[in-house]
Amino acid sequence: MKARIVLSALAASFVAIASQAENAKFNTYAYDKPMEIGNYDVEIDLGPGVNFVKFMGRRLAVDRTEVKSGEKKTVSFTARVPGPYTTRKGDERSNRRLKIELFTDTPQPEGFVFAPRVTPNPSAPTIYICGDSTVEDHRNEPLGSWGLVIPAFVREGWTTANFAKSGLAMKTFEEEGRLERVLEHLGKDDWVMIQFGHNDQKIKGEEAENGYTWRLGEWIVKIREKGAHPILVTPVERRGFHPAHGTQFGKSLAKYAEAVKSVASTKGVPYIDLNDASYRMMGRLGAEGSKKLQRPAGGGKVDNTHHNMYGAYEMARIVAAGLAKIPVVGDAIREPYRSFDPEKPDSESAVAIPPSGTFNNKKPAGS
Repeated sequence: MKARIVLSALAASFVAIASQAENAKFNTYAYDKPMEIGNYDVEIDLGPGVNFVKFMGRRLAVDRTEVKSGEKKTVSFTARVPGPYTTRKGDERSNRRLKIELFTDTPQPEGFVFAPRVTPNPSAPTIYICGDSTVEDHRNEPLGSWGLVIPAFVREGWTTANFAKSGLAMKTFEEEGRLERVLEHLGKDDWVMIQFGHNDQKIKGEEAENGYTWRLGEWIVKIREKGAHPILVTPVERRGFHPAHGTQFGKSLAKYAEAVKSVASTKGVPYIDLNDASYRMMGRLGAEGSKKLQRPAGGGKVDNTHHNMYGAYEMARIVAAGLAKIPVVGDAIREPYRSFDPEKPDSESAVAIPPSGTFNNKKPAGS
Protein backbone atom coordinates (compact mmCIF):
# COMPACT_ATOMS: atom_id res chain seq x y z
CA MET A 1 0.00 0.00 0.00
CA LYS A 2 2.81 2.42 0.87
CA ALA A 3 4.52 1.80 -2.47
CA ARG A 4 1.27 2.52 -4.29
CA ILE A 5 0.85 5.79 -2.41
CA VAL A 6 4.41 6.84 -3.28
CA LEU A 7 3.86 6.03 -6.95
CA SER A 8 0.62 8.00 -6.96
CA ALA A 9 2.32 10.99 -5.35
CA LEU A 10 5.16 10.86 -7.87
CA ALA A 11 2.70 10.68 -10.76
CA ALA A 12 0.85 13.68 -9.38
CA SER A 13 4.08 15.66 -9.09
CA PHE A 14 5.03 14.80 -12.67
CA VAL A 15 1.63 16.05 -13.84
CA ALA A 16 2.16 19.28 -11.93
CA ILE A 17 5.67 19.78 -13.38
CA ALA A 18 4.48 19.10 -16.92
CA SER A 19 1.51 21.44 -16.53
CA GLN A 20 3.67 24.18 -15.04
CA ALA A 21 6.09 23.86 -17.96
CA GLU A 22 3.20 24.21 -20.40
CA ASN A 23 1.86 27.21 -18.49
CA ALA A 24 5.32 28.85 -18.63
CA LYS A 25 4.69 29.43 -22.34
CA PHE A 26 1.89 31.83 -21.44
CA ASN A 27 1.90 35.23 -19.80
CA THR A 28 -1.08 35.82 -17.52
CA TYR A 29 -2.90 39.05 -16.71
CA ALA A 30 -5.73 39.28 -14.19
CA TYR A 31 -8.82 41.36 -13.50
CA ASP A 32 -10.66 40.90 -10.19
CA LYS A 33 -13.45 43.19 -9.00
CA PRO A 34 -16.32 42.84 -6.51
CA MET A 35 -19.68 42.60 -8.27
CA GLU A 36 -23.31 42.11 -7.36
CA ILE A 37 -25.00 38.84 -8.34
CA GLY A 38 -25.99 39.04 -11.99
CA ASN A 39 -24.93 38.78 -15.63
CA TYR A 40 -22.25 40.96 -17.20
CA ASP A 41 -21.14 41.47 -20.80
CA VAL A 42 -17.36 41.44 -21.11
CA GLU A 43 -15.27 42.78 -24.01
CA ILE A 44 -11.51 42.21 -24.28
CA ASP A 45 -9.03 43.42 -26.90
CA LEU A 46 -6.54 40.67 -27.70
CA GLY A 47 -3.11 41.41 -29.11
CA PRO A 48 -0.85 39.30 -31.33
CA GLY A 49 -0.20 35.68 -30.45
CA VAL A 50 -2.18 32.75 -29.07
CA ASN A 51 -4.74 33.79 -26.47
CA PHE A 52 -7.16 32.17 -24.04
CA VAL A 53 -9.45 33.76 -21.44
CA LYS A 54 -10.71 32.15 -18.24
CA PHE A 55 -13.06 33.49 -15.57
CA MET A 56 -14.31 32.65 -12.09
CA GLY A 57 -11.34 30.35 -11.53
CA ARG A 58 -10.61 27.82 -14.28
CA ARG A 59 -13.78 28.29 -16.36
CA LEU A 60 -12.94 28.75 -20.03
CA ALA A 61 -14.51 31.93 -21.42
CA VAL A 62 -12.64 32.33 -24.72
CA ASP A 63 -11.19 29.34 -26.55
CA ARG A 64 -7.87 29.44 -28.39
CA THR A 65 -7.76 32.68 -30.41
CA GLU A 66 -4.80 33.47 -32.64
CA VAL A 67 -4.11 37.08 -33.63
CA LYS A 68 -1.60 38.00 -36.35
CA SER A 69 1.33 40.29 -35.69
CA GLY A 70 0.40 43.95 -35.89
CA GLU A 71 -3.31 43.23 -35.43
CA LYS A 72 -5.77 43.02 -32.56
CA LYS A 73 -9.09 41.26 -32.09
CA THR A 74 -11.98 42.06 -29.79
CA VAL A 75 -13.66 39.08 -28.13
CA SER A 76 -16.77 39.11 -25.99
CA PHE A 77 -18.72 36.85 -23.67
CA THR A 78 -21.29 37.14 -20.91
CA ALA A 79 -20.29 36.08 -17.40
CA ARG A 80 -22.44 35.41 -14.37
CA VAL A 81 -21.48 36.35 -10.84
CA PRO A 82 -23.51 33.61 -9.11
CA GLY A 83 -23.38 34.49 -5.46
CA PRO A 84 -23.56 31.58 -2.98
CA TYR A 85 -24.16 28.09 -4.32
CA THR A 86 -26.05 26.80 -1.29
CA THR A 87 -28.58 28.05 1.23
CA ARG A 88 -26.41 27.03 4.16
CA LYS A 89 -25.89 29.58 6.93
CA GLY A 90 -22.57 31.41 6.55
CA ASP A 91 -22.51 31.00 2.77
CA GLU A 92 -24.43 34.19 2.03
CA ARG A 93 -21.56 36.43 0.88
CA SER A 94 -19.52 34.04 -1.26
CA ASN A 95 -18.92 34.24 -5.03
CA ARG A 96 -19.49 37.96 -5.46
CA ARG A 97 -16.41 38.86 -7.50
CA LEU A 98 -15.84 38.84 -11.24
CA LYS A 99 -12.44 37.27 -11.86
CA ILE A 100 -11.04 37.19 -15.40
CA GLU A 101 -7.62 35.99 -16.58
CA LEU A 102 -5.94 36.50 -19.95
CA PHE A 103 -3.44 33.87 -21.11
CA THR A 104 -1.24 34.93 -24.03
CA ASP A 105 1.98 33.49 -25.40
CA THR A 106 3.15 37.01 -26.34
CA PRO A 107 4.28 39.40 -23.57
CA GLN A 108 2.34 42.65 -23.49
CA PRO A 109 4.14 46.04 -23.66
CA GLU A 110 5.57 47.50 -20.47
CA GLY A 111 2.89 49.24 -18.48
CA PHE A 112 0.09 47.12 -19.96
CA VAL A 113 -3.01 47.03 -17.78
CA PHE A 114 -5.54 44.26 -18.35
CA ALA A 115 -8.85 46.13 -18.28
CA PRO A 116 -11.83 44.23 -19.70
CA ARG A 117 -14.87 46.37 -20.46
CA VAL A 118 -17.64 45.11 -18.20
CA THR A 119 -21.31 46.09 -18.58
CA PRO A 120 -24.30 44.71 -16.65
CA ASN A 121 -26.72 42.69 -18.79
CA PRO A 122 -29.66 41.77 -16.56
CA SER A 123 -31.73 40.50 -19.52
CA ALA A 124 -29.20 37.82 -20.57
CA PRO A 125 -30.72 34.34 -20.14
CA THR A 126 -28.79 32.01 -17.86
CA ILE A 127 -28.17 28.30 -18.36
CA TYR A 128 -27.89 26.77 -14.88
CA ILE A 129 -26.00 23.48 -14.55
CA CYS A 130 -26.77 20.89 -11.85
CA GLY A 131 -24.59 17.81 -11.47
CA ASP A 132 -21.75 15.96 -9.79
CA SER A 133 -17.95 15.73 -10.09
CA THR A 134 -18.12 15.02 -13.83
CA VAL A 135 -19.66 18.50 -14.22
CA GLU A 136 -18.20 20.58 -11.36
CA ASP A 137 -15.95 23.63 -11.80
CA HIS A 138 -12.87 21.95 -10.31
CA ARG A 139 -10.34 24.27 -8.68
CA ASN A 140 -7.29 22.10 -9.24
CA GLU A 141 -5.34 20.80 -12.23
CA PRO A 142 -5.38 18.28 -13.83
CA LEU A 143 -9.10 17.68 -13.13
CA GLY A 144 -11.58 18.75 -15.76
CA SER A 145 -15.30 18.58 -16.49
CA TRP A 146 -17.57 19.65 -19.31
CA GLY A 147 -18.99 22.30 -17.00
CA LEU A 148 -15.59 24.02 -16.92
CA VAL A 149 -15.30 24.21 -20.71
CA ILE A 150 -18.77 24.81 -22.08
CA PRO A 151 -18.90 28.55 -21.22
CA ALA A 152 -16.45 29.15 -24.09
CA PHE A 153 -18.90 27.51 -26.49
CA VAL A 154 -21.72 29.86 -25.45
CA ARG A 155 -21.96 33.17 -27.30
CA GLU A 156 -22.25 36.60 -25.73
CA GLY A 157 -25.78 37.46 -24.61
CA TRP A 158 -26.13 34.05 -22.91
CA THR A 159 -24.35 32.85 -19.80
CA THR A 160 -23.91 29.75 -17.64
CA ALA A 161 -23.96 29.21 -13.88
CA ASN A 162 -22.50 25.91 -12.69
CA PHE A 163 -23.90 24.66 -9.37
CA ALA A 164 -22.50 21.11 -9.73
CA LYS A 165 -20.54 19.60 -6.82
CA SER A 166 -18.42 16.48 -6.41
CA GLY A 167 -20.00 13.54 -4.63
CA LEU A 168 -23.59 14.69 -4.97
CA ALA A 169 -26.64 12.79 -6.15
CA MET A 170 -29.96 14.47 -6.85
CA LYS A 171 -31.06 13.79 -3.25
CA THR A 172 -27.92 15.27 -1.66
CA PHE A 173 -27.90 18.19 -4.12
CA GLU A 174 -31.28 19.07 -2.66
CA GLU A 175 -30.09 18.53 0.92
CA GLU A 176 -27.17 20.95 0.42
CA GLY A 177 -29.62 23.65 -0.60
CA ARG A 178 -28.25 23.87 -4.14
CA LEU A 179 -31.55 23.28 -5.91
CA GLU A 180 -33.20 25.80 -3.60
CA ARG A 181 -30.55 28.38 -4.54
CA VAL A 182 -30.95 27.72 -8.27
CA LEU A 183 -34.72 28.13 -7.98
CA GLU A 184 -34.24 31.32 -5.97
CA HIS A 185 -32.34 33.01 -8.81
CA LEU A 186 -34.08 31.30 -11.72
CA GLY A 187 -35.72 33.76 -14.08
CA LYS A 188 -38.39 33.37 -16.71
CA ASP A 189 -36.94 31.78 -19.85
CA ASP A 190 -33.74 30.69 -18.11
CA TRP A 191 -32.65 27.09 -18.63
CA VAL A 192 -31.56 24.33 -16.23
CA MET A 193 -29.36 21.40 -17.30
CA ILE A 194 -29.50 18.33 -15.05
CA GLN A 195 -26.92 15.50 -15.11
CA PHE A 196 -26.73 12.95 -12.31
CA GLY A 197 -26.46 9.18 -11.91
CA HIS A 198 -22.94 8.33 -10.73
CA ASN A 199 -23.62 8.91 -7.04
CA ASP A 200 -27.34 8.16 -7.12
CA GLN A 201 -26.30 4.54 -7.79
CA LYS A 202 -24.87 4.34 -4.27
CA ILE A 203 -27.95 5.51 -2.36
CA LYS A 204 -30.69 3.11 -1.41
CA GLY A 205 -33.99 4.31 -2.78
CA GLU A 206 -32.33 6.44 -5.47
CA GLU A 207 -32.21 3.66 -8.04
CA ALA A 208 -32.92 4.67 -11.63
CA GLU A 209 -36.49 3.35 -11.51
CA ASN A 210 -37.20 4.76 -8.03
CA GLY A 211 -36.01 8.00 -6.40
CA TYR A 212 -34.00 9.12 -9.41
CA THR A 213 -36.98 9.03 -11.78
CA TRP A 214 -39.26 10.60 -9.17
CA ARG A 215 -36.83 13.46 -8.50
CA LEU A 216 -36.37 14.20 -12.19
CA GLY A 217 -40.12 14.63 -12.46
CA GLU A 218 -40.27 16.84 -9.35
CA TRP A 219 -37.43 19.07 -10.53
CA ILE A 220 -39.08 19.53 -13.90
CA VAL A 221 -42.26 20.74 -12.20
CA LYS A 222 -40.38 23.18 -9.95
CA ILE A 223 -38.34 24.61 -12.83
CA ARG A 224 -41.39 25.09 -15.02
CA GLU A 225 -43.24 26.82 -12.17
CA LYS A 226 -40.57 29.53 -12.45
CA GLY A 227 -41.24 29.95 -16.17
CA ALA A 228 -37.88 28.34 -16.94
CA HIS A 229 -36.99 25.31 -19.05
CA PRO A 230 -35.35 22.02 -17.98
CA ILE A 231 -32.89 20.05 -20.11
CA LEU A 232 -31.93 16.52 -19.08
CA VAL A 233 -28.48 15.09 -19.76
CA THR A 234 -27.78 11.37 -19.53
CA PRO A 235 -24.78 10.68 -17.24
CA VAL A 236 -21.38 10.62 -18.93
CA GLU A 237 -20.22 6.99 -19.15
CA ARG A 238 -17.29 5.56 -17.21
CA ARG A 239 -14.33 4.25 -19.17
CA GLY A 240 -14.28 0.45 -19.07
CA PHE A 241 -12.30 -2.09 -21.11
CA HIS A 242 -11.62 -5.78 -20.50
CA PRO A 243 -7.97 -6.06 -19.33
CA ALA A 244 -7.34 -9.31 -21.20
CA HIS A 245 -8.59 -8.54 -24.71
CA GLY A 246 -9.33 -4.82 -24.66
CA THR A 247 -13.00 -5.00 -25.58
CA GLN A 248 -15.31 -2.38 -24.14
CA PHE A 249 -17.48 -3.26 -21.16
CA GLY A 250 -21.20 -2.51 -21.31
CA LYS A 251 -22.55 0.79 -20.02
CA SER A 252 -22.35 1.09 -16.24
CA LEU A 253 -25.00 3.82 -16.19
CA ALA A 254 -27.39 2.39 -18.77
CA LYS A 255 -30.37 2.24 -16.39
CA TYR A 256 -29.95 5.90 -15.45
CA ALA A 257 -29.58 6.94 -19.07
CA GLU A 258 -32.77 5.07 -19.95
CA ALA A 259 -34.57 6.69 -17.01
CA VAL A 260 -33.59 10.13 -18.32
CA LYS A 261 -34.93 9.31 -21.78
CA SER A 262 -38.16 7.92 -20.36
CA VAL A 263 -38.82 10.98 -18.17
CA ALA A 264 -37.92 13.31 -21.04
CA SER A 265 -40.42 11.55 -23.28
CA THR A 266 -43.17 11.51 -20.66
CA LYS A 267 -42.70 15.14 -19.60
CA GLY A 268 -41.93 16.60 -23.02
CA VAL A 269 -38.43 17.74 -22.01
CA PRO A 270 -35.42 17.88 -24.36
CA TYR A 271 -32.45 15.68 -23.47
CA ILE A 272 -28.84 15.23 -24.53
CA ASP A 273 -27.55 11.67 -24.71
CA LEU A 274 -24.05 12.22 -23.34
CA ASN A 275 -23.98 8.65 -22.04
CA ASP A 276 -24.16 7.04 -25.45
CA ALA A 277 -21.96 9.62 -27.19
CA SER A 278 -19.18 9.36 -24.58
CA TYR A 279 -19.37 5.56 -24.72
CA ARG A 280 -19.00 5.60 -28.50
CA MET A 281 -16.10 8.05 -28.30
CA MET A 282 -14.20 5.83 -25.87
CA GLY A 283 -14.94 2.80 -28.02
CA ARG A 284 -13.54 4.52 -31.09
CA LEU A 285 -10.39 5.60 -29.23
CA GLY A 286 -9.90 2.10 -27.81
CA ALA A 287 -8.48 0.79 -24.55
CA GLU A 288 -5.24 2.79 -24.76
CA GLY A 289 -6.36 5.87 -26.68
CA SER A 290 -9.28 6.51 -24.33
CA LYS A 291 -6.87 6.87 -21.40
CA LYS A 292 -5.92 10.28 -22.80
CA LEU A 293 -9.37 11.56 -21.79
CA GLN A 294 -9.07 10.61 -18.14
CA ARG A 295 -7.49 12.01 -14.99
CA PRO A 296 -4.12 10.31 -14.40
CA ALA A 297 -4.35 8.19 -11.23
CA GLY A 298 -0.68 7.27 -10.81
CA GLY A 299 1.26 4.09 -11.41
CA GLY A 300 0.33 4.10 -15.08
CA LYS A 301 -3.37 3.93 -14.22
CA VAL A 302 -6.17 6.34 -14.93
CA ASP A 303 -9.31 7.40 -13.10
CA ASN A 304 -12.02 5.83 -15.24
CA THR A 305 -14.71 8.27 -14.09
CA HIS A 306 -13.14 11.73 -14.05
CA HIS A 307 -11.59 13.60 -16.96
CA ASN A 308 -8.54 15.73 -17.54
CA MET A 309 -9.01 18.96 -19.49
CA TYR A 310 -8.74 17.20 -22.85
CA GLY A 311 -11.51 14.81 -21.89
CA ALA A 312 -13.49 17.71 -20.45
CA TYR A 313 -13.20 19.58 -23.75
CA GLU A 314 -14.45 16.60 -25.74
CA MET A 315 -17.41 16.00 -23.41
CA ALA A 316 -18.27 19.70 -23.65
CA ARG A 317 -18.23 19.40 -27.45
CA ILE A 318 -20.85 16.65 -27.18
CA VAL A 319 -23.03 18.69 -24.83
CA ALA A 320 -22.74 21.86 -26.93
CA ALA A 321 -23.70 20.02 -30.10
CA GLY A 322 -26.68 18.56 -28.25
CA LEU A 323 -27.76 21.99 -27.02
CA ALA A 324 -27.50 23.39 -30.54
CA LYS A 325 -30.30 21.03 -31.63
CA ILE A 326 -32.75 22.32 -29.01
CA PRO A 327 -34.99 25.21 -30.12
CA VAL A 328 -34.28 28.64 -28.59
CA VAL A 329 -31.43 27.61 -26.27
CA GLY A 330 -29.63 26.20 -29.30
CA ASP A 331 -29.07 29.79 -30.42
CA ALA A 332 -26.69 30.15 -27.48
CA ILE A 333 -24.02 27.91 -29.03
CA ARG A 334 -21.28 29.56 -31.07
CA GLU A 335 -21.03 28.45 -34.68
CA PRO A 336 -17.78 26.39 -34.48
CA TYR A 337 -19.28 24.15 -31.78
CA ARG A 338 -22.76 23.52 -33.16
CA SER A 339 -21.96 20.08 -34.55
CA PHE A 340 -19.64 17.30 -33.41
CA ASP A 341 -19.14 13.63 -34.19
CA PRO A 342 -18.03 11.85 -30.98
CA GLU A 343 -16.47 9.12 -33.10
CA LYS A 344 -14.17 11.73 -34.64
CA PRO A 345 -12.72 13.42 -31.55
CA ASP A 346 -10.36 16.39 -31.71
CA SER A 347 -6.66 15.70 -31.35
CA GLU A 348 -5.30 16.33 -27.89
CA SER A 349 -2.81 18.96 -29.11
CA ALA A 350 -5.43 20.88 -31.11
CA VAL A 351 -7.56 21.66 -28.06
CA ALA A 352 -4.88 22.02 -25.35
CA ILE A 353 -5.78 24.67 -22.75
CA PRO A 354 -3.06 26.32 -20.64
CA PRO A 355 -3.33 25.10 -17.04
CA SER A 356 -4.11 27.41 -14.16
CA GLY A 357 -4.88 27.36 -10.49
CA THR A 358 -3.31 24.90 -8.07
CA PHE A 359 -2.15 21.35 -8.79
CA ASN A 360 -3.76 18.65 -6.70
CA ASN A 361 -4.34 15.27 -8.27
CA LYS A 362 -6.50 13.96 -5.43
CA LYS A 363 -9.53 12.04 -6.67
CA PRO A 364 -12.72 14.04 -6.16
CA ALA A 365 -15.66 12.74 -4.17
CA GLY A 366 -17.91 10.40 -6.09
CA SER A 367 -17.07 7.91 -8.81
